[in-house]
Amino acid sequence: MSSIQKFMSDVPIKGLICLDAGTGTGGMTRYLVERGAKLVFSISNNQEHLDYARSKCSTEEIRKIRFVNADLADLKFLSSETVDLITAHMLINVVYPIKLFSIFKELTRVARKNSLLTIIDYNPLYTYQTDKSHLVEELFKIENAIHYLVEGEPALIWYPSEYIINSLQLLGWMPESINLIYSKTPWEKELLNEHMDEIKEICVKINHENLRESFLQNTAEIFNKIGDKEVIYAGSIYGIKMRKK
Repeated sequence: MSSIQKFMSDVPIKGLICLDAGTGTGGMTRYLVERGAKLVFSISNNQEHLDYARSKCSTEEIRKIRFVNADLADLKFLSSETVDLITAHMLINVVYPIKLFSIFKELTRVARKNSLLTIIDYNPLYTYQTDKSHLVEELFKIENAIHYLVEGEPALIWYPSEYIINSLQLLGWMPESINLIYSKTPWEKELLNEHMDEIKEICVKINHENLRESFLQNTAEIFNKIGDKEVIYAGSIYGIKMRKK
């Protein structure tokens, strides 16, 4: 059972207008349609993600989905209090704090009174540790360092669930439930390889050759310590349900 199915099984969806904040691969968007959503706004500022998610949908599913390339902090195309259910599946960890609060404010604006907001995301990596967890941490530290140098902001942030709940409470949301979906997060080498590719791609933008080569060498050394079929566990995954007052 996927994290989405595990967490969303008791959420009424049929006939609702939904907003999927952060399309990703489109798994949550498709799930909402399969569960009977009237309409799903699937929103991302990454056109590649939107195109991929659309390609995975049937003609019938697409009739109930509006794929929108937009900034989640500025949803001008939506009127206030128009959405019944908002989902954010693995969105939080790729948004830096100031931007995240702006997104929460805008999601609050478009949410109807008594609407539900569901969030599935990562707790900090220290919430579950094994002997090799440090390899995952070191890889992500390199990825963040490079992003800071090139983009001026981190690539990944692991927010504790308490931080998310407190931020939303400031905007008038009340916690309904919080669950530990996975007590330990599995990081397969194939998944970590995607992060390694990201490191290689953004390293190209570093002009200092020695610094660039140092980052790439350190990344390769970490990656080579992980077996091809090995799974390293680090951190945990939580699910939060919040209700708008």
